[in-house]
Amino acid sequence: MDSSYAHTDDGYASQFPAIFETGATVLVATAGPPADYDIDLEALATFGTGLDTAIIATTATPPTQTIEAFAARTGVSERPALKLVDATGTRPAYGAPYDEIPILSTTGPDDLERLLVALADLTESSVRSPARRHLVVRSLSPLLEANPVKRITTVLERIRAYRSSSGLCLFGFDYTNHDESTLAALSEHVDGVLWVRERAADQPAFEYEPTTHQL
Repeated sequence: MDSSYAHTDDGYASQFPAIFETGATVLVATAGPPADYDIDLEALATFGTGLDTAIIATTATPPTQTIEAFAARTGVSERPALKLVDATGTRPAYGAPYDEIPILSTTGPDDLERLLVALADLTESSVRSPARRHLVVRSLSPLLEANPVKRITTVLERIRAYRSSSGLCLFGFDYTNHDESTLAALSEHVDGVLWVRERAADQPAFEYEPTTHQL
């Protein structure tokens, strides 16, 4: 699959659950790599404003791909300011900012402590205002492949604490790449699961399932 889903004038706004309006921690479950769908970026473009900040951790794709994909979102005049953590392990650890968009790097998906430090640094450098701060981990797969599930769930608890109370915290999850026990463990740490299914005309269809662990 490629990332060329047709984009309507209002993006996927009509399909996102109402909880996205007020902020939530959500597992975005896709049948394949989450970056093939860019649902996380669509959500930021739909619900974020020019006053908001979005801190995004990339684990499977380079940060430049995320920057370009987000800039390509159509129908949105103002978008949140981006700050990124590159956890792919392909850049020098803790590199310098990239142009006008700060990018901090870790040594790879197994370097969870440096990931948390980078997120904390970017959070502290965000302008304090009434605007929202969103947190996104584009794909959990590389983290899950490099660390025990229990360790990841602990980290998710710490990551979601960096979002503002009304911001979004989105974790990309390729459900075809993991078993049901992993899904169950992750679901205990989110407000709900947004299932992304394929339908005609290369448009994904959403189904939101609240968890029993409302945060």
